[in-house]
Amino acid sequence: MKMTYRLDEASEIRGQTLVSETITLPEHECRGIVDCTLSNGTLRLAQTKGRPLIVRGTFENCDVRAVSPQRNYPLFKASFISCRFNGVFSGCDFGRSHDVERDGSFGAIAACDFTHAVLDGCRFFNVDISTLRLPMWPNIVLIGLLERAQEVTTFAWPGEMGRFMRICADQPASLAASVLHVPSFAGLVACTEDQVRTAFEKFGGLMM
Repeated sequence: MKMTYRLDEASEIRGQTLVSETITLPEHECRGIVDCTLSNGTLRLAQTKGRPLIVRGTFENCDVRAVSPQRNYPLFKASFISCRFNGVFSGCDFGRSHDVERDGSFGAIAACDFTHAVLDGCRFFNVDISTLRLPMWPNIVLIGLLERAQEVTTFAWPGEMGRFMRICADQPASLAASVLHVPSFAGLVACTEDQVRTAFEKFGGLMM
């Protein structure tokens, strides 16, 4: 029988293998998901207070839905395989951290579909980007900036884009890609959306 798990402040799901279930991390803080596997199910991320806790969680062929925008959350301790992402993810990191983690290197992401998600300043570490389906315009995927750091420095970026792009190029080699949401990014760097698009088209080598 299919079940829906909705966690509260005192509850967690630990050490379970679940199939075709729905797990909701609600609006308030909760203890989260630890050492669990969910396949062919749904993970609903509604939490806006604190960070939803997912430690050594594996999600395979699941729908991952940001019911409310998920902000500044590193998902380095979760593995997502063949999942479909929906909703807004802002400042979120996916993959496996370049830092040494307390619980070891665990995170991964492969063969996932983000085409129905908004990725606003999200980063992918230690992953093969070619296995992912990333959103199209008005998202832009920044790749290979480390190897083009000198070009980034000398290119004539409009507004405040140059400062931002230099920061993007000065990242660990484990950073495979960053994804920007142009309407949000344009305001951040004091440019119009047309200026941002024109600059990226001239710079080239990016996924648009």
